[in-house]
Amino acid sequence: MSDSSDSTVNNDVHSSSSENYQWLIKIKNAGTEETTHDDNQRKGPDHFPKVPPTLRDIQQNRDCYDPSVVSIGPYHHGKTKALEEMEKFKETYALDFVKDCKKLIAVIDSEVEAMLSVAKNWYPEDARENFNDEQLAKMMFLDGCFIVQFLFCLYQQPENLEMSRHDAALVTKDLFLLENQLPFEVLTKLMSFRNPDHKNPMKILTDFCYQVRASPAGTELKEKITKIFRELPKSLAIRNPQGPAPDQPADAAHLLELLHKQFCSGTIVSENSERSSCKNNSQMNWYRYYPAEELRKVGIDFKPSKTGLFTDVQFKRRWLITRSLYIPPLRIDSSTKSLLLNLVAYEACHNKSQVTSYVCFMDSLIDTHRDVQGLRSKGILLNTLGSDEKAAELFNQIASHLIPDPYAYIQVKSSIEKEHMKVLKKWVAMWLRVYFNSPWTFIAFVAATFTIILTAIQTYIALFPLKDR
Repeated sequence: MSDSSDSTVNNDVHSSSSENYQWLIKIKNAGTEETTHDDNQRKGPDHFPKVPPTLRDIQQNRDCYDPSVVSIGPYHHGKTKALEEMEKFKETYALDFVKDCKKLIAVIDSEVEAMLSVAKNWYPEDARENFNDEQLAKMMFLDGCFIVQFLFCLYQQPENLEMSRHDAALVTKDLFLLENQLPFEVLTKLMSFRNPDHKNPMKILTDFCYQVRASPAGTELKEKITKIFRELPKSLAIRNPQGPAPDQPADAAHLLELLHKQFCSGTIVSENSERSSCKNNSQMNWYRYYPAEELRKVGIDFKPSKTGLFTDVQFKRRWLITRSLYIPPLRIDSSTKSLLLNLVAYEACHNKSQVTSYVCFMDSLIDTHRDVQGLRSKGILLNTLGSDEKAAELFNQIASHLIPDPYAYIQVKSSIEKEHMKVLKKWVAMWLRVYFNSPWTFIAFVAATFTIILTAIQTYIALFPLKDR
């Protein structure tokens, strides 16, 4: 009888406990189901991400994520009237594309249909829910033809561009928005139709990225000459016939990712072991930010990096007395803010931080227009915004809500900190040597200080006499 009672009591307790923790069981089961569902959904390519709300909700930056004149893909298709005019251009460019192709329409139709049926899965279901398969396929085909024809007209047939330079500049800006991308396989397939005889039909895409990320005037020629001499031994050597084609673009999901891959090669932390060593060294875990003007006053010179890579930031000492900070050159124009913010948004969706850390580092160097002027005079910045104040404000706005990799450029930061402290110690030592090298100079210094204080008090009393109580 007692055993039966105990069993009943245990069952009641277990039942009561199960009821109390049903919410935990549901969460556990839901997590398992969701994981299984996601695994089934993600067997193909990763979805094209949208701008994270933490970035899009920043009021002063909202316009930088939405297209101005042309929508690419389903995210912004037909949202505003400003995008309707370019829809006509898309149809015109599609007709020109078919005329310029060297393949039969039937061949193009069959290959494009098979390609688009796979490419549509790059977009999440909520982005495709307002379009059926035919509408989505037509959209991607027209968008792809528009991009391909736009690039060919821009570089090879400018007379057929059929739009003003202002509109062409806005289109260029729109093509590098995170939410305005087309699967790269669509572009490469259409590009191969458009120019199948070219040895490297993808080169026009890489050239387009280099144009958007152009360096300030004067650095491009130097970079080209350096590249020629650097690649001369390779050109003299016997090439591997099975090797990759020169200038072949990196494997990328879309045009913005291609740009990121081209200008963010390498790492912002020079060695993997550097992170662990920095964690054990408290002096390396913090860094005081010094504007460019202050660094210049302590003897640190600024020079443009030999490459345009956002990761190419270096601090070098030469001839025992020369200390130089090398920074990748950057052109600042009306599209720079949008480009940097969309690269930052891309990194936020893919656990990267190269551009984010670069923007924050530049913000640490740029406090006022004098800092911009100093960097501009060294060929690091080419400012076409109209004033150095606007350029300084641009970096301050972009970086105000960003969190960089704490170990980004850690060697550069520590070298700057050590150099600044070294110069500061020299100034203090010189001051002590001048004013405290003997008792008499010390007495003279104290007397002079006391005299200044008394003079200040006397002046204040003369200007504001004490009232009689």
